Amino acid sequence: MTVSPGLKRASRLMAALALAGAALTPLVTVLVFVFPEQTRALDIQMNHLGAPLMGTTPLDARLLALLCEAVPTAFATWALIALVRLFGCFATGEIFSARPLKHLSQVTLALFANVLSSFIAEAPISYLLTHSNPPGHRYSSLSLGSEDVQLLFLVGVAFVIARVMAEARRMADENESFV
Repeated sequence: MTVSPGLKRASRLMAALALAGAALTPLVTVLVFVFPEQTRALDIQMNHLGAPLMGTTPLDARLLALLCEAVPTAFATWALIALVRLFGCFATGEIFSARPLKHLSQVTLALFANVLSSFIAEAPISYLLTHSNPPGHRYSSLSLGSEDVQLLFLVGVAFVIARVMAEARRMADENESFV
């Protein structure tokens, strides 16, 4: 299939941005937990921590919290890598074949797992970040915000689009077999 030069450029750009995100996301996550005071100026929003990330929190507690955060970070990184592959397919004119559909399905699965694991990880992370506080100032929290609902909705939309594309592909293959 021949794709327009504009689609090729946009796909290559998005693949490059997703690749940068896949490289930076784990790195930035580690830096924020290990050096919270030094990275505060970057104003990085870490959803679902449930507690402020402070340099006064003992390093061992921050490292344990980082281990909990590693799960949603891994899913986010997987989604970005799947996007790199998806946009790579688009850039080469591979639009409706099995590979881009597989990559789009991986994006939706990874983003869904990211939201779910972020929600679950918030309780242990908030506990770990506050357990050294004096009594009455320790807590464990869970939250589901509007950003989560919006992302889940977009994931659902992308999932349905992937299923529609797979069905269109199946129908096209079926029609070709009648020739």
